[in-house]
Amino acid sequence: MYVILLKNGITEESADNMKHMKISSGRIIAIIGNILLGICILITVYAAVSAANGKVASVFGKSIMQVVSGSMEPTIYPGDYILVEKVSYDELEEGDIITFYSSDSSILGMPNTHRIAEINEDGSFVTKGDANSNCDETAVTSERVIGKYAGKLRFLRWVYSFSSLKKIILLTVIVVILIMSVYETKTIIKINRMTDEEKERMQAEKKEKLIREAIEKEKKRLYEENYSENHDYTGGDET
Repeated sequence: MYVILLKNGITEESADNMKHMKISSGRIIAIIGNILLGICILITVYAAVSAANGKVASVFGKSIMQVVSGSMEPTIYPGDYILVEKVSYDELEEGDIITFYSSDSSILGMPNTHRIAEINEDGSFVTKGDANSNCDETAVTSERVIGKYAGKLRFLRWVYSFSSLKKIILLTVIVVILIMSVYETKTIIKINRMTDEEKERMQAEKKEKLIREAIEKEKKRLYEENYSENHDYTGGDET
């Protein structure tokens, strides 16, 4: 007698397929994680090399920089992280804020972020800091433009604000608590999963027991019927 047992409507073959799918999904997630990590490492190396050569790193036409002076207050404050996007030189207009390699002797070749105050006939830009009373002495030509100011990255400023010892300790405590919470959650899930598996095992054993009992009853019934028929047949001969 061949019997196929079902557990909550799932066959053993289906369970194996689901297990295989879970393993495949885990491998895919691991591969994606490794790819993202590799991309982060490459971007970090690229940014370091660019900085060593006095250039601003650009990823997909976007650069992130930290402002160190107050020449653009109150629009941009010292310590702000800004996003700069590469744009066509012809798209820039008077009033736009641009980042460029400075020709000022005090910061020669360093990135500087000022507003376009005027466009000269030759297409170069006269720039001026919002907090400055005078325009910059040297006009900005197209080859010195890095990109156009696209906004502040307030999250980065918040992240980098954790420089004091107290804030570092607080952040460490928060991270530890989060890690412990994740670990406890995984433990609870594991226990619940083990409990569910134990319930399924007990249910399967109960079903197998019922099937065995049914088989034994059927065998007993068939035996009794067969015995009764043989007994009746023997009794008829004697008569």
